[in-house]
Amino acid sequence: PQLFEEAFRGALLREGAAFAEADVGYCSEPALACAVMHEGGKPLIGYFGVHIAFLVRGREEQLRLYRRFRDELVPDPRNTFATVAPYISLQIFHHLPVEVPAVRPLSVYTLPATYSAIRPNQVLFNKRPVAFWDIKITLDTFSKVNGEPFHFMDALEGGYSFTEWCEFRAAVYFPYDWLQTMALYDWANMAIPTFVPDLPMYTFSRGTNALNEWLASSWLAPSSVSPHNYNDWADLPGRVYWWLMTDFRALPGVETFASISELFGTLSSQEALWRQSGVLRQAQQQRAAQSALFWRSAA
Repeated sequence: PQLFEEAFRGALLREGAAFAEADVGYCSEPALACAVMHEGGKPLIGYFGVHIAFLVRGREEQLRLYRRFRDELVPDPRNTFATVAPYISLQIFHHLPVEVPAVRPLSVYTLPATYSAIRPNQVLFNKRPVAFWDIKITLDTFSKVNGEPFHFMDALEGGYSFTEWCEFRAAVYFPYDWLQTMALYDWANMAIPTFVPDLPMYTFSRGTNALNEWLASSWLAPSSVSPHNYNDWADLPGRVYWWLMTDFRALPGVETFASISELFGTLSSQEALWRQSGVLRQAQQQRAAQSALFWRSAA
């Protein structure tokens, strides 16, 4: 961390007037950059999509970051900090007595794309590296064997635009090591009916919940607020607790499924998918109104 801080300070110095004349500094990952920018006297907007100690190794360095965040950055009334999801806000609260608001992404860069379902037999899915099975082949085979008309298309291999994503009948999202990724928010914000496997095992993740990665804490969070440690993989009820805290379960309109047969059953009704799309669209509009108030106060 200290080498990063020194290199980042040097980079800011080389920016010269560009940094000196800036009205505000924006920081994200790693959050350690926020502390360095704050040394330059800038008011900050910090928006975090991962753990604030991301890339910070070692107990003492992590505690040092938590103390700087608690004692220097948060008390400065010019600064505004937020996370992309309540999950990350609760992770922060586990380590230090600071309540960072969650302001979910709005994906405004996808506008004017919105759900159209003009490819009624095609279903979008996100494909992450899997060593022992191919998602497309598996889903297409289940569809064929059961006489279903669905064909599953990889979101990353088709070169699709946002508008083309919206043409699919629905989308299936498979979580991976980072539990807060923009693809899920993009699909939900464009009102694409989105389905996620209902499996708490996804909280055994080496990204968001990295085992033995962030063990230092500056306080003991009250059990009434933080009853389970997010990176205690031996706590099986805790895995369920944190799964329920993910936006896969918390975002209005995002549906889960427990089996392939349940997934195909929900995909079979276009009318139901339009209703789900409406719930997603209404939730996005509500988030937009709330986020506008929050970010306006930050500016």
